[in-house]
Amino acid sequence: MRKNSSILSRNCVRHDSFDKAAYEEILRQSKELQNISAQGTQTLNTFAEMAEDVFFALYKVKPELTSANEMATEYLLNHGLMSKLMESQSYYELREYTQLDELGAGLGSKALLENLLKQLEQDGDLKEVSNKINDAMKKQIGIPSDEVHPRVASLQSKLRQVVELATDKAVTEAEEVEQVITSWGLNQGEFTRLPYEKKLELLHVLRSQQKFKDMSNLVGRMRRLASVSRKAKLEQRVELHSITQGADINHVLPQELLALRRPLLKLDFYRRMMEKQLFQYDLNQQEYVGQGPILALIDTSSSMVGNREHWSKAVALGLAEIAEKERRGFSYALFASGRAALITDDFQIGQRSPDKVIKIASEFIGGGTNFEQPLQWAMDKLRESTFSKADIVMITDGECAVGNEFLKELQKVKVQKQCRIYSILIGSNLKELNRWSDAVWSITDLLDETTVQELFQKI
Repeated sequence: MRKNSSILSRNCVRHDSFDKAAYEEILRQSKELQNISAQGTQTLNTFAEMAEDVFFALYKVKPELTSANEMATEYLLNHGLMSKLMESQSYYELREYTQLDELGAGLGSKALLENLLKQLEQDGDLKEVSNKINDAMKKQIGIPSDEVHPRVASLQSKLRQVVELATDKAVTEAEEVEQVITSWGLNQGEFTRLPYEKKLELLHVLRSQQKFKDMSNLVGRMRRLASVSRKAKLEQRVELHSITQGADINHVLPQELLALRRPLLKLDFYRRMMEKQLFQYDLNQQEYVGQGPILALIDTSSSMVGNREHWSKAVALGLAEIAEKERRGFSYALFASGRAALITDDFQIGQRSPDKVIKIASEFIGGGTNFEQPLQWAMDKLRESTFSKADIVMITDGECAVGNEFLKELQKVKVQKQCRIYSILIGSNLKELNRWSDAVWSITDLLDETTVQELFQKI
C-alpha cells in the first residue's frame, strides 16, 4: 500500500519554526555538522532530515515523536532509529547537557550523528534498507509501506544496539566538553555570549592541545579554591552584632519568614516590612582592604617549563576569578630575563575574556630570571591607576637580587599606593623575596593547596 508522501512528514520529531531556525543557525556556523550531513546523505538520502531530528530531540524541552503512520515511507528507517534513541537511558543522560543549550545540542548532535553514520556504513542489514530507500528516491518512485515497514520492524533489536552504542559515545564526549567548560570557567561571562562558531574554535584549542589538557584539572581546582576562599573571606568580614528592626529581607529572622506560609499572617508581614518593623540580624561588616586591581607576575624562565608553569598560571587564573567576582581589575606580566620583553595583558573589570585566558595559558618566554623588570611594570601600572590598595602576586622559582635604589623606589610606591606584595617561591631560599614582600610562601609540593588557600584569602 502506497502513502501520499506529499502530505506526510519527513521529520520524526515534532517541531516549530523556532526549533527549525535554531538548527539552521547552528548548521550555518558548524562546518563539522555540514560535513556530516553531506557525507551522511551519500549513505542515506534521508540523513539530512535525521540530523534535524537528532537536534530537535536533544534541544527541545519536551520532544515528541511523530507517529509512524504520519511518516512518508522513505523516512521509516529514520523513525525506527529515532524511536529507539528516545527510548534509551543514555539519551536522557545526554539531554542533561543539551536541553535548551544550543552549544550542547550542536555538539551532541555532531557526536551522535558521527557514530550513527558509522553504523549505517558498516552494518549490512542497515545498508540494504538504506540502498532500497536511496534507489526509490533517485528514481522518484514511491515505496509501498509494506515493503519497508516489516523490514524496519525486523531490525528493532539491531536499531536499539546501534543507537545505544552511538549515544553512549556521545554522552562520553558531552561529559568531556562539560569538564573543559567548567574547568576553564567558560560556563559564565563572555563565553556564553560568543557566536557558536567562536565557541567551537575555543573548545577545539582547549581540547586538542596537550598543554591545555594538562592544565585543565589544575585550572578547575584553582578556580574552586578561589571560590571557596572568597566565600570564607566574606564570612569573616561579617559579624552578628545584635537583633534590630528593619526591612532587609536578606537578614530577616527565619521566624519572621514563617508568616509567609500562613495566609492570615502574610498581610501583616508585608505591612511590617513596609513600616520597617521586621526583626532582623544587625551585622557588623569589617572594611575590605584589597579594593584595587590584582597584578600577577608569573615567572616563565626556562626552569619553569612543565608542571611549574602549569601550576603558576592556574593560580593566576584563580586570581583572575577573584578579580572578576569582586569587580576588580586584573593584569598580568609573564617575565624571564631582563633581556626579553614582558608578555602582558589586562582583563576588563568584572570580565575574563576566553581569548585572554588562552593567551596567558599558552605563552612562554624562557631564559633566565630578572625581578626588577616585572616589578617596574607593576609600579608603572600602579602609578597609572586611580585605585589604591592593589594586590601584587609574584610566582617564581628563581633567585636574583634587586638593587638597593630600585628597592627604595618600590617601597615608596607601596606606601603611596597602599599596595601589598605577596610572593610564592617554588623552592626554599626566601631571603631576596622577604626584602620587599608583605608575605612569602615557600612551596615544594604543587599538590599542597594550603599555600594557595592562604594567598586567596589575603587577596
